Amino acid sequence: MGTYQTQCDFVFILLSVDNTNSGQDLNVYTIDFDQSINFTPIFSNGTAQVTGVSIYNVFPGKYSSNIFTSFSNDFSINNSITINYSCELIDFKTLNYTVFTYNNNSTSNSIFNMGAVIFFNVKSPIQSIYTPSSHYSYTSAFGERMSFFVIYSTLNFNEFNSLNILFWDENFLNVTYPQVNYKNSNNKNTQIITYPSKIDNFIQYGVNTFPLYMFTSNATNKNPFIYSIGQSGSPDFPVPIYQSKNGDLTYLGKFSDVKYPSNVTVFCQYDDKILPIINISYNMTELPIYINGKIDITHIPPNETNLVNTFIFTLFGNSTHKYDYSMIRCITEQIQKIFYFPFGFKHGTNFNFETKVSFLQQLKSSSTGNKYNYQNNIFIIPPNQYINSTGEKPEIVFFEMIHLIDCNFLIRIKMKDFLYIYIHNDLGFKVIGFESLVGMENDVGLYEFVYDYITNEFVGLDVYDTLGRSRRYNVGDYISLNPITTINPSHRKLNSYLFNNVSFLLNDIDVTNKSVDNILYFNYDGVDTNTPIIFILSDYVSIYYQINNITFGSWNSTISKFQVEFTVPANTQLGNFPFILMIGVGVPLVSEVLPDSHQLRIKSTYFDAFGPIFENIIKINNGNLIGWRFIISDPINGFLKGRIIIRGEMDGSIYTFNLNENNIIKGDIYLGEYETNITLSSVCASQYYLITEVELWDTSLNLNQFSTWKVFNLLKNPFINYLNDSETNRIYKQCNGVNDGIDESPPVLLSFDANRSVHSDGSQIISFNFQVFDEDTGLKDEQFPTVYITTGYLRVIEGKSKLLYKNNTTAIFTCDIEIPYAFGYKQDIIFSVYGLINNGGYFSGYSSECLKNNSFIYSIPDLPFVERLFIDDTSKITSSGNKLWIMGTKFGPNQLVHIKYYTDTDFSQISQPTRVYGVTMLIEDVKPTDKPFIIKIVDSSPISVNNKESNHFVVNPKVFKYPPTLFPTLSPIPTNKPQKCIGEPECGGKNQGYCSQSGCICYQPWVGIDCGSQVIIIPQPSTNTSTPTVEIPIVPGNNNNTNNNQTTNYFIYKSLISIVSLRELDFQSKTIKSFTFDKWIFTTITNSKSKYESIILNENTTTNITVNIEWFKDSTNISFANSQITIDASSVKYTIEISEYKFSNNLNQLQLIMSASFETDNNNDICSLTEFGDSSNDHNSNYFKIQIDDHSLYGRFIKRAIIDNYVRSIDNVLLDSSMETIKTPSTSQSFIGITIPNYKQSIIVDPDFSVLIDSKSVSNDEENSICKSKSKLTTTQLIGIIIGSVGFSIVIIFSITYFIIKKHLDSRFTKSFDKKLKNLTENKENK
Repeated sequence: MGTYQTQCDFVFILLSVDNTNSGQDLNVYTIDFDQSINFTPIFSNGTAQVTGVSIYNVFPGKYSSNIFTSFSNDFSINNSITINYSCELIDFKTLNYTVFTYNNNSTSNSIFNMGAVIFFNVKSPIQSIYTPSSHYSYTSAFGERMSFFVIYSTLNFNEFNSLNILFWDENFLNVTYPQVNYKNSNNKNTQIITYPSKIDNFIQYGVNTFPLYMFTSNATNKNPFIYSIGQSGSPDFPVPIYQSKNGDLTYLGKFSDVKYPSNVTVFCQYDDKILPIINISYNMTELPIYINGKIDITHIPPNETNLVNTFIFTLFGNSTHKYDYSMIRCITEQIQKIFYFPFGFKHGTNFNFETKVSFLQQLKSSSTGNKYNYQNNIFIIPPNQYINSTGEKPEIVFFEMIHLIDCNFLIRIKMKDFLYIYIHNDLGFKVIGFESLVGMENDVGLYEFVYDYITNEFVGLDVYDTLGRSRRYNVGDYISLNPITTINPSHRKLNSYLFNNVSFLLNDIDVTNKSVDNILYFNYDGVDTNTPIIFILSDYVSIYYQINNITFGSWNSTISKFQVEFTVPANTQLGNFPFILMIGVGVPLVSEVLPDSHQLRIKSTYFDAFGPIFENIIKINNGNLIGWRFIISDPINGFLKGRIIIRGEMDGSIYTFNLNENNIIKGDIYLGEYETNITLSSVCASQYYLITEVELWDTSLNLNQFSTWKVFNLLKNPFINYLNDSETNRIYKQCNGVNDGIDESPPVLLSFDANRSVHSDGSQIISFNFQVFDEDTGLKDEQFPTVYITTGYLRVIEGKSKLLYKNNTTAIFTCDIEIPYAFGYKQDIIFSVYGLINNGGYFSGYSSECLKNNSFIYSIPDLPFVERLFIDDTSKITSSGNKLWIMGTKFGPNQLVHIKYYTDTDFSQISQPTRVYGVTMLIEDVKPTDKPFIIKIVDSSPISVNNKESNHFVVNPKVFKYPPTLFPTLSPIPTNKPQKCIGEPECGGKNQGYCSQSGCICYQPWVGIDCGSQVIIIPQPSTNTSTPTVEIPIVPGNNNNTNNNQTTNYFIYKSLISIVSLRELDFQSKTIKSFTFDKWIFTTITNSKSKYESIILNENTTTNITVNIEWFKDSTNISFANSQITIDASSVKYTIEISEYKFSNNLNQLQLIMSASFETDNNNDICSLTEFGDSSNDHNSNYFKIQIDDHSLYGRFIKRAIIDNYVRSIDNVLLDSSMETIKTPSTSQSFIGITIPNYKQSIIVDPDFSVLIDSKSVSNDEENSICKSKSKLTTTQLIGIIIGSVGFSIVIIFSITYFIIKKHLDSRFTKSFDKKLKNLTENKENK
């Protein structure tokens, strides 16, 4: 029903069942004539029938209709049902609707041109809306209790537009929405640059190559409205491609028209006016395109007797039209196959050639002939044996569609007499053959295959049997009535605009010269958490290649939200970042109409949505060397990679050049020089060599393309600076000899052998060896023939040959082709070889029939079915690990998945699949890793396939990296209790700190709980390449701090800090397991940063420990675990990560045990003191302090860590009471435990270390002090080491030696002290 309609339509589905099993047909009818009722049989199985009951044009009111069912030959035996229904018109007063309008706050141009989105929440769908104005367009969609309409913005110069939606009772709904293109812009530029600079007679030398123009806006508020109009009267809009550092935005547009001579005018907004800024009149010589149908084709009647299941038919023809390398199309039934040169080219040149190609058709058929369309030539190929089977069709007896992950679906079908399935998806179609067979029972086969439905939904499939009969099944069609089974849809139709609680992990992102990983969070009420979530980047950088910029969402059970991880490209468009979100399939959400609160905002100094271009081109034509020298420019993003294809215009020879940074002759990725050179034989044919294809990518994957035969984007042309030179991609090579060196006798095949072999892993290989002869000019260098293997329904595989031997006249080639699983089963396979090219400009090829006529091997009949355990693909996985679906063949219940991670020497993990089907299985325990890993499947069943172990398959996880400051917090992080301010004077006095509720707050550079310490500025310490150890000597006279009370006594102090062990605790804090760290792998990252890696093994699980140590010369603010931390000058920061640990129990936790010891050679009357408590300078850490006389070792332990990508609290405890410690006036040792809660994936901690000076010594009056005598100690300068630690995950030995040199040092004490510390550590590790 529409908004202005006053009648209703109804459709009911009626099931009739014959409980007597009489076998008679059923009849459905009515004797009511109040309404026009139609009956349509839908499905019947002999004892039951489904009938569609349709009632149209029903006026408002309540109705009842009596529907009868009976045997078709006996109306006396019947039954009836009463259907009650009512037609209710739309009540405007109670109508529930929602309107989204274009977000006019965006400074960027609209991509989708959507002015407004309207959806009505109604019982029955509103099929159309009515408005008296025709100056708008809309599309509609329907979901569950939802009707949805998109209103597209019209081209006018009003800042806002309005329309009225009329209803049957003369009520109306007014919708006012912004004009998405015309905005209040203050642009004051009208200058334009054209490419080429002079346009009068434009010669097109690439497909979709047109004159272009660039316009740069100097608007400071919003982008101006700019468009062009030609003779068609339809506006064409340029796209933004660059933004400079000063904010000026550059557009690129085209002067294209429907006919020539052309007249095109460009209009641009200048303040509040629309002005014509340029008018171009030009003529164009269009590129001659090879048109399908220019090959005159006939077919040879089949005479094949060697094959078992099929027969060969051959098509041949000739053409005198120039071939431009465009595709060759063949169609039969619904199957379309695209071929490219050299397939089918028998002999000749591209100017005059013959074609000959062989295909297979089933030997038996219920059809009198199969229709083939080859290059628009239609043929009817009759079967070898006609089987009359009128009315019989293949039938599915079981159907199931299972959603796996993302948009991967498993389809399971049972049927008899199967040949293949033809199925659609959003990328076109696919033919599913016997590779999907997973089992047979009573001649009924079970077939399984995994298919993707990303932007389109599953609509149905066609099944074919061995006689060529087919049946179409659509969504909703019945398979069975007992139980009732239908072809179910892939997705639930949902309105994506109903999402809520929307947020981004990052917003107001700066993407200047860097891409940024981000997460979208949202909720959607009332849906399964396994619902497919599709996210499409739609900015100008990504929009042209959407299929490569699709990511999928998932349910995050920890925070009870859906999340989508995605990457914002570097230097993308500024302002609101456009995207499409689809929840299920139904109504896609376009971000341009969302409110500000739902927008992702982008900042950048630059914008670059244009790929690399040729800044300069020089042709090379020197003797036998031809080619091009290019200067490739991409000033913002830089050139990443490229591909340039050069072809011989006459002989079809092909040369492919892959370019990247390694091919730079001089320059850099922003402006670099490259060459593509071809060395020809001295014997050659005169011809042009053409650049036929170019692909140039920048580092943000902006792609500029050119082709002489493929249709590409009209604007992104790498030859933009050479549009006035139609010869720039052509070089003519003049060769010596009769007839310019042209040899019209094509190469000849002297031998052709094929051998099939089955390897131990179940793979089938067909190895070809063949010899080619050309007496006159010989075979052309660097040209390798292609071998093709063909089976039924146009399935063709190919392999490029390799050269074994070559002389002046003869070449020997080899080619190995692996046969895909079940390829050719219950059919046959045939061979052909094409692309034999001589030095005289001629090519040749051999179809299957040609091979047969020359007595070469041309087929293998009745290829057997070789079962094989094989991994073909996997679902996508991120660096967070967890679930992985594996796709392949011959999967079963007695199989395990073995995993080898990047640092493993062998397969270290064995995973038990949690769900197993014949072609896919699920494992759910992949460890977090940012490196590729290898999987294999091992079969332990007594009866297995050829191979007990599958192939090794490399899985490449998608790595997302997020700033550690923005990890979500699972629960509130506890803060320290208020503390008493200490010190004499309090907090060091007014110049050093002040007293707050949390304790002393220090002014820089003062630190400590009493603000009595300062940082010592020292040189960067040397790097230990064996263990993550830092030794910091204090060089006499090298610190920048002075103290008037500096002592005249000279003693050595040494400290040792280490992690004694990592242990697992149960819920009662009892030790379950304990580990130490023995070996480290060292890597230098920069001059000031190093990495150390170690592992521990626990129940077949490898836990990786990675430590990054970085030296900070200057004071720096960093972020860790959502907390701001100041790293003092001359400090060392540790970033430590521990990967997955396999806990014995989910209630258990880990504890890192740290030992801290301090000792001196001072034998005077001194004291030592150990303290542990809450720090005052921040609200979320503990402090630890060992002090001996006037020196101290000071530590800070933050009470938070990043655990499984979330900020969580941790506990720090002093363990001295439960462990053996040393406590004397000159030696003190303590143990601190850092307790980490149970986790799944990883933990990250981030400690830092500094050296400080203090001004107070330990007194024998202080509580818990250990003293040599009761004599009063002098107050002298204290030198301390402050170690700020988030937590430790490794054995860290931090040995700091203090040299106070004003008398000779005692070397014997130093040696003795080193020995004591070594023994101390070893004893604790062995406990």
